[in-house]
Amino acid sequence: MVGIIGSKVHLFKVSSGYVFKHFFILLVLGSAVKNTHAQQQQSKVVMISLDGTPDYLVDRFLKSGVLPANGAFAKMKKYGAYAETMLPVNVASTGPSHIALFTGASPSKTGIVGNSFRSKDQPWDQPALSAFRQPLQSETIFQAAMRQGKKVMVLGGVSVDNLAPERKVDYMHMYPQAAGPSLLLNLVPTDAEIKIGENYFKLLKVDASSESQPVFEVTGKLKMPLYIYQTDSVAIVANSLQPVKQIIIDNDADLSNGFAASLSGSSWSTMMVRDKEKQYVSSIRILNTDAAHRNVRLFMSAPAEVYGYPDGFLQHLQQTCGYWPGEPENRKQTSGVISEDIWFEQVDRLAKYFRDLIIAGMQTNQWDLLFGYFSTLDDVQHRYTLRDQRQLDYKAEQGKRPARYASLIERYFQKVDNYLLDIMNAAPRGTNFVIVSDHGMIPVHTTVLLNNYMERSGFFVSRKEVKSFSSGTSAHIYINQSLIESAERTVYIKRLAQRLLLLRDSVTGEPVFELVADHEKQKELGLYHAAYSGDLFVSCRAGYSISDRLLSDVPVMVQNSFDPELFQQQQQAIRNFLVNGTMNETGRAVHGNLATMRQGQSIFYALGPDVPRKKLGKIFSLQIAATIADLLGIDPPGDVEMKGVFVHAN
Repeated sequence: MVGIIGSKVHLFKVSSGYVFKHFFILLVLGSAVKNTHAQQQQSKVVMISLDGTPDYLVDRFLKSGVLPANGAFAKMKKYGAYAETMLPVNVASTGPSHIALFTGASPSKTGIVGNSFRSKDQPWDQPALSAFRQPLQSETIFQAAMRQGKKVMVLGGVSVDNLAPERKVDYMHMYPQAAGPSLLLNLVPTDAEIKIGENYFKLLKVDASSESQPVFEVTGKLKMPLYIYQTDSVAIVANSLQPVKQIIIDNDADLSNGFAASLSGSSWSTMMVRDKEKQYVSSIRILNTDAAHRNVRLFMSAPAEVYGYPDGFLQHLQQTCGYWPGEPENRKQTSGVISEDIWFEQVDRLAKYFRDLIIAGMQTNQWDLLFGYFSTLDDVQHRYTLRDQRQLDYKAEQGKRPARYASLIERYFQKVDNYLLDIMNAAPRGTNFVIVSDHGMIPVHTTVLLNNYMERSGFFVSRKEVKSFSSGTSAHIYINQSLIESAERTVYIKRLAQRLLLLRDSVTGEPVFELVADHEKQKELGLYHAAYSGDLFVSCRAGYSISDRLLSDVPVMVQNSFDPELFQQQQQAIRNFLVNGTMNETGRAVHGNLATMRQGQSIFYALGPDVPRKKLGKIFSLQIAATIADLLGIDPPGDVEMKGVFVHAN
């Protein structure tokens, strides 16, 4: 059974079956630290990750007044605890960093050695493993808390997705994953018209120029035709009722039993679809209409699978916050399908949703530990960090683009600061807050196609000898053991390492790779895991990111940008590479750095009744799980490598 969730929005009557709602690493290793507690503390803890937030930017914005004196960061700095900087693990990218925050264990224990990597045992041609789906080999703070009788709620946490027992908590809203294509429909009226009561509905169809067909698709699972109509309606505009053209979307040809979604003007609408036991959501917006409001250009975001439990909890969140609004569509903005303004509308909708989720979850009072998440600053900085004069965009807009982009980043730091304050004001009395980030952001001027470089240096990716898997500014490189025999492997790896060090910066003459690490060096970095680490690991100097695509008609190094006007004179293959680049591949700023890279370091702020008023020096992300345990009054997870930050704080 396929249907819109709940009950359709009806023109005249109610019908069952449908719903619609508008709307690092300086690693200090030691034996695992075990704290014994008398379990006296009963405080609640809210832990929030602000993805991609560099501590030096927060410092700068507090000092300059961009972040106000009465805001959340200023409040935490004045009345709580904060760190000079927090050193993430190697590799400082979203997956490995969050797993380290949750477990207190380095990648050498967790097995999460990058955002993408491979297993020594998997077939050579299989896709990369993902940090976001890979089984964990260390206990998380969430598991430790539940094991000791605490209730845990996770709203969008890396690795908390119900796929295995160690990935479950008591209350959960999974971070939704895109499950199908977005749609871009150019619609024109037909002669078909339906009258229901006094209302006329003109059926729209796609014209020949339409990039998509009106089909809601979940890849490999569902294809649902959409019927789209236009009708006259009224809305309050400038305090008076005025006629508007309204778009009606349905999943059957019968409007008399209601419809799935409606929208008008520049508003967004959200449609939720059920296929068997799964829920999928897509957001819809009119991009533009012609002067007569007849021809319509309609955008529907990629459907995302929404999952949470228990059922009543997910329903509470959806009734309170609405449906998942979707992520900002980066490639659609780069290719010009959606404008910069609409991309920021997507960012705004998602940021507000993160805030609302946390507040709605807190208000259930069914938790001792609550984890919340914001991707906002990561999203914005990937696209809008412009501080290096070697960046392709630096002189764009008559040299005004860097200042304009900087102001956009400032605006979103202010927005997140406001949202944190909203959350703190809504929290139950006595709640402790721990605000962290997984990594910072490093401005990038050039993308290195690492597999291209190895191929052209005589290390043949195309012959399946070797290949790399990138995590932004770093990558693991794997040698095919079935092709390169053990007796030859050591020499092969040594030759490859030497060749990698020969790749030089065209301006400074320095090696592009700051580090080329064999297994022994990876062990020093807390990065070596026998099953998952590469035979070599490389990390770039600031200014470079790594792509692991093998593209014979693209150079080894490409100046990156998301502005097609700046690279339109390049050959088509380069244009295609840049238009289709991921945020951590061709972004104006990326992460995946070594923890010693200053711009890639993280934040730690805390506030609450059990938090000492204290400025801390350098701390480590491996201390966070133990810190949360201390605040909860429980023992930390089993593999923690460092004590909590407040042990010697007073």
